[in-house]
Amino acid sequence: MFRRSSRGAQRFDLLLEQGETFAPIFELSRSGPWTEFISSAIGKDWICDISVIYSRPGADDQDWHSDGPHLIVSSQKNLPSSASSPYAFCVFLALIDLDELVGFTQFWPGSHREAGLAGFGSAAPVLGCAVDGIVGAGGAVVYDYRLLHRGMANKSQGTQREILQFFYHVPEYVERKNYGCTALF
Repeated sequence: MFRRSSRGAQRFDLLLEQGETFAPIFELSRSGPWTEFISSAIGKDWICDISVIYSRPGADDQDWHSDGPHLIVSSQKNLPSSASSPYAFCVFLALIDLDELVGFTQFWPGSHREAGLAGFGSAAPVLGCAVDGIVGAGGAVVYDYRLLHRGMANKSQGTQREILQFFYHVPEYVERKNYGCTALF
């Protein structure tokens, strides 16, 4: 049904497997209001992996990071590049209201354009360029897979923060860093 992986203390991903149980969610991945944008950015032959990301009470702020590397995706090679075209996007769909108490994801807009910013995410709030992804239940945030971001702490006493993540990517891209291949149990 799903694969589970940890993103650190009190943060987990449940990678959903296609099947009848999750059919409505996979249908949303094909018909959501963001799919026209995704298709215009990376083409219509995209692949979508879906997971539930949740952060339990007590989860700390994550370090700034990007989920994907800077690549030139072609049939011949993958080379590091700061100016490469997008190859993947994430859509975060809030399953509960995201706020200062349960936390949210903080983003550095434009950071996906420059590979050299990796490791400098902590400068974003100092420079005043961090954007808080505070949205209500049912709200969505779309971002380039290379964008620097971090999950903020869940300071609540008993509310688990849950979001659906739709990970759209070109067929040539194989995710090796974030999800693994084997269920933990």
